[in-house]
Order: sequence, then C-alpha cells, then structure tokens
Amino acid sequence: MKKYFINSELKISTVTLLFIMTLFLIITSLSLKSHHDNLKNDYIKSLGAIAQRVVAKDPKMEKEIIPLITKEVSKEEAKRGKAFLKEYGLTEDLENQLFPYVSTTIIKNSYSIILIFIFMASILFVLNYFQYSFFYKRIRQLTIAAQNVVEGDYDIAINENLEGDFSKLAISFNSMRGIIKSNLSELGLEKQFLVDLLSDISHQLKTPLSSVILYNDIMVTKELTHEQNELFLLNNQNQLEKMNRLIKNLLKLAKLDAKAIEIVKEEQSLNGTLHDSIDSLESRSIEGQVKIIFNEKEEIEFNHDVLWLQEAFINIIKNGIEHTAPGGSIKLMLMENPLYTRVTIEDTGEGMTEIDLPNIFKRFYKAKTAKRSDSIGIGLSISKSIIEAHNGIIEVRSKVNIGTKFIITFIKF
Repeated sequence: MKKYFINSELKISTVTLLFIMTLFLIITSLSLKSHHDNLKNDYIKSLGAIAQRVVAKDPKMEKEIIPLITKEVSKEEAKRGKAFLKEYGLTEDLENQLFPYVSTTIIKNSYSIILIFIFMASILFVLNYFQYSFFYKRIRQLTIAAQNVVEGDYDIAINENLEGDFSKLAISFNSMRGIIKSNLSELGLEKQFLVDLLSDISHQLKTPLSSVILYNDIMVTKELTHEQNELFLLNNQNQLEKMNRLIKNLLKLAKLDAKAIEIVKEEQSLNGTLHDSIDSLESRSIEGQVKIIFNEKEEIEFNHDVLWLQEAFINIIKNGIEHTAPGGSIKLMLMENPLYTRVTIEDTGEGMTEIDLPNIFKRFYKAKTAKRSDSIGIGLSISKSIIEAHNGIIEVRSKVNIGTKFIITFIKF
C-alpha cells in the first residue's frame, strides 16, 4: 500500500475522505443529540399530561406518581404495563399518528436523516466528479499526444510536475515519443542514403558500362585486326576492373554507414598496422617514384581492428601517392599522450584549394587541382567512416603545390 501513497492525488483524496467522514460523524452526533432532546421533551409532555390528569382525579396520588415517573421500572412491571395497554389496542404496530407527541419527533428525525443523506451524497458526488475529471483530463492529454505521434507530430510533450505514477507515465511517454522520432528520422536517413547510393552507383557505372558495350558491339559487328581486338579487349578489361573496384568500395561504404559491419577491436601494435599498410603499397610507391618515410619514436599499443584500420590508412596513403609527383615523399608520424593517439600522414603533392577541403570526404568528389582522372573518389570517404568507428577524428590541411596533411586523432576517453 505504501508504494501507492507516493501519488499526491491519493494523499489528497484520502485526507479529503477523512475530513468528510469526520464531518459526517459530527453532523450525525448533533442530529442524534437533537433526537434525544426531542424524545425527552415528548416524554415529559406525555407523562406530564397523564400525571396531571391522575392528580386532578385523585390529589392523594401526587406524591406517589412523581417517583414512578423518574425511577426505572422493572422488567416485570414493564411487561404488565405493556399487556395492560395492549388490551386497549396500544401496541408498536399502531400507526405513528395515533401516538401523541411522538409522531412529531419521528417526522422531524426522518427529515433530519434525509437531509443528512442528501448533504453527504452531494459532497461525495462533487468530490467524485472533480477527482475523476482531473484524472480523465490527464488521460485525454495522453490520448491526444499519442494521436499526434501517430499522425507524425512529435513536438507535443506531456508535462507532469507532481510526484507519482502519472508523472512516471508522462516521462515514459515523452521518452517513447523521442525514441520513435529518432527511429523514424534514422529510417528516413537510411532511405535517403539508399536512394543516394543507387543514384551514385547508376551514375558511376554508366560511363564504363557504356564504353564496354560500345567496344563489345564494335568487336561483334566489325571485322577488326588482331591489334584492334587486343586494344578493345584491354580497354574493356580496364573498365571492368574499375567497375569491380567501384562496386566493392560502394558496398564497403554502405555497410559502414549502415553499421552492418562488426568492428572487432583488440589491443595490438599500431606501429605494425602502419607498417603493413605501407608494405601493401610498396609496388605502387616504387612505380610512382614516391618515397614513404615512417618516423616512429616509440611502440604504441592501440585497441583497434587491424584489417579495417589498414584499409583506412591504405586509402589515405594511396591518395597521397596518386597526387604526388615522381621524386616526392609521404611522411608518417605516430605519437601518443594521456588524452589521445595521433597518426599524421603528410605528402608533398599537388595540394588542394580551400574550396576543395570541406568536400574531400564526400563520395565521388574530386579536387579541382587533381591531375589524375581514373580515381573513383570514394577511398577517403571509406577511411573517414572507419576512423570514426574507432572513436577517431580525421582532419586535413592542404596548400596548392605544397602538399596535404591528414591528422588522425583517436580519443582515449
């Protein structure tokens, strides 16, 4: 029972009910007192009239009759008196109107009981009305708010300042409203993401696919030399490889954005992850005549998914190789302090303008200063998603014809 008395409404109704019951007890007590006074008055009137008539008939009975009126009679005397009156038809079954004086008292008492009942019933009715109208008003507010949520309006909140279960219900409803709004918003973003993804895939595949179809039709319908066939086949192979890379990267990005990939983190050497990333690009760096320099001062253990973080580093380093002229270099630095672990990747490439910097992590974006035309423009977007999945932040600073620096910071808390 104690757990229900945290509700202020129950406390108020209990106190009000106790007050009404006390008032009812007082009114009833006053009514009974009035009833007793009327009975005594009628008793005096009735017996006084009888005594006066007896004394008028026989004055000698005056001294004997008063003690008989004031003292309590015995059971035997009461029984004989009742039998005596019965001989004259005076019994409790006789109509009230035939009893002098008593009938008036009975009528007054009946009216008093009816008035008390009407008064108390009115108070209880008014109290019941206000109490339940108060509850139903709050229930209607919840109902209206729920209907608004169903109709897509999430701005109406239920405000409850009183202590108790209604306040808990209002808090739970507001929490549910926020969760539904958040979930629908996420669904809308996911839907828009799928629309954008399909649009991007369609747009990016259109050119290489058209090229493959065109060259294939030429080879089928025209008589070509062996060298021409080999050239067309080589072109088709390049376009197919480009489409293959594009589709794989788009699928990776889609899974990362949809959080459909489980990042399995383990405490491992971050130095080793960077070395493996550099090794996987060794042939590309030799081909581009770009030197990769890794300045490591200490061995740093970091909680990360090795394969996915390698993917992020490889995309950034590969971007630097693609946009750095032969003879250039890419420098990697690794540092750690109590607040964060930081990886810096800096190249001496062509750089980017201030207009390009805010957009380089967008899918399929290519900087205006980029000299290569075969880049897909999706690798940096994948890297950003992987780094953020490791509680990291990636920043970029760049100057045209000087180079670009990527600063990757992994927060420790």
